[in-house]
Amino acid sequence: MTGSGSSVLPGVTIAAITTACVLSSQPAMAQEIDRNVVHWAYSSYFGTGWYTLGEERDAYVFRFKPRWELREASLSDDGERQIGIGFRFPVTAGLDTLGLDNLPGIVDPNNLASLSVTPEIVITAPLSKRWSLRPFAAIGWGSIMNNGESAWTYWAGIKSRYELGSGKLTSAFINSAGYVGHTPDDATSQAFWPVSAGFEFDYQMDKRFIGEQHATLHWHIQYTRFADDLDMVARSGSRLGIPDQWDIGIAVSQREGSIRMGWFNFDRLGLAYRFSSSGDLKGISVVLRSLYDI
Repeated sequence: MTGSGSSVLPGVTIAAITTACVLSSQPAMAQEIDRNVVHWAYSSYFGTGWYTLGEERDAYVFRFKPRWELREASLSDDGERQIGIGFRFPVTAGLDTLGLDNLPGIVDPNNLASLSVTPEIVITAPLSKRWSLRPFAAIGWGSIMNNGESAWTYWAGIKSRYELGSGKLTSAFINSAGYVGHTPDDATSQAFWPVSAGFEFDYQMDKRFIGEQHATLHWHIQYTRFADDLDMVARSGSRLGIPDQWDIGIAVSQREGSIRMGWFNFDRLGLAYRFSSSGDLKGISVVLRSLYDI
């Protein structure tokens, strides 16, 4: 069992969860705004982050994502291939406020705006020593805590990872395409199609990280394009069309084993900055895994 990474569309880190907390903290507005917007329930997909839309502070979302590997993917030197099968169980909470000067208020049950659970299955198919594909699919349910609005949420797609080098500095090309949708209990279904491409770099440092462990430095850059502009609604009710998103992150890991914090194990630990080319969307997220593994 492990914690979740920055999130999002696996291989696509999209900060579209802004509307999730906007609608959660403004139930009256949720009834007045046209439902053809990115729904709050998508927060179960996009994951942990603190985001702003326009000039307003809108989204605080935390996701815990336990994972189980039914079978590990492998490819032997003689070409014998084993397909990997894994299960994820994201549990996501949206908060009304995140005041660091009032820590008890953060964990107050009255501060919980939305809650969702979205089980996911992930298949890993190694095509060669350098190249692998990862189809994925998920379906779940969530609800706004203060007005009872609920929805089914679902996503599916495929990711690809191709290793470009070896040695102390390694790199990989990661891309993905997906479908993300939701079906509210009292409105028509909505969906969008994101496509992404990015690079990850890993550098094995000579310095020690924790105790006798050596450190590996990770950084990535990724671009996500929406087939149609992603409609977002700010707290004021204004609508913004988000055409794309850039994601730039850096993290560190232990070369042998994972980073342990109490009950949680993390592959790596760092931060990422996300922004749209239009400047209307900005966000900071936590990096806990590779873009390929989230």
